[in-house]
Amino acid sequence: MDHEKWEKLKSLLFFLPLLLSMLSILWCAVIFSKVNDIEYRLKTVSLNSYVEQTLVSNNYYVEPGEGGGEGLQTEIIVPGSRQAKKQKVAYLTFDDGPSPNTEKILKTLKRHNVKATFFVDGNADGVEGLEEEYKRIVDEGHTIAMHSYSHQYASLYRSEESFEDDLDKIHSLIYNKTGVDATIYRFPGGSGNHVSQVDMGVFAEALHARGYEYWDWNVYPGSASGKSIPAREIVAGVMDQAERVDTLIILLHDTAEKDTTAEALPEIIEGLLERDIILLPMDMNTPLIQQVSK
Repeated sequence: MDHEKWEKLKSLLFFLPLLLSMLSILWCAVIFSKVNDIEYRLKTVSLNSYVEQTLVSNNYYVEPGEGGGEGLQTEIIVPGSRQAKKQKVAYLTFDDGPSPNTEKILKTLKRHNVKATFFVDGNADGVEGLEEEYKRIVDEGHTIAMHSYSHQYASLYRSEESFEDDLDKIHSLIYNKTGVDATIYRFPGGSGNHVSQVDMGVFAEALHARGYEYWDWNVYPGSASGKSIPAREIVAGVMDQAERVDTLIILLHDTAEKDTTAEALPEIIEGLLERDIILLPMDMNTPLIQQVSK
């Protein structure tokens, strides 16, 4: 081998380890970068999963953004904002009880773990087998409310004095039977009835003077005549009207003559729950639904 070739070989042998070292360093840098990128992605996914779960558990809505909703591409919607989904609320209310159907209604409510509101009158006062239902309504966690004592339109709405006498009587009955100082009232026939010869505002003022409030309804699956209708029609009426409003105050009846209400109740409850509608008993914070606001 001549001298010139030998010198080139020595130069190559000299720089080869250096070249290999540089290639090794470069390769390590690439591997390190990829590892860091994978670790970052894992942390990001974990962090955002945690954040998403926290937001959802606190009633925020997390919707996918572009790219399939991965990590930080999700959209956070704050409750009360225009984008937030509004959940409906329904109040099951039963007028005119207690009656022979009260026990059936209470059993159905208990089986479905649902609380309701009973607008009672004095028709069961002193009636053996029914009188104890006033207290049972309260003991099982439902709201008991006033629906007049007599439920006789002619005498109830004759004058302010006759209304107040009746009002004091139903309030005392509920208090003596249950210990509840009832403050919620529903006018027989509703506040927009066409029976009273006295302005309904006079009676509303009598309620307000005592710290009471009255509610009507915005969902009624009954007939205009007040006669009993088939259970399937009651269910269909509630479900149809439930699509139209966000806060439902549903008027049902607890009377011996309207036993189809008790028959329809299980399907009504199941239908509302399937639609993700919250069922609550009424209280003084319930949104006002009034035919005549005074």
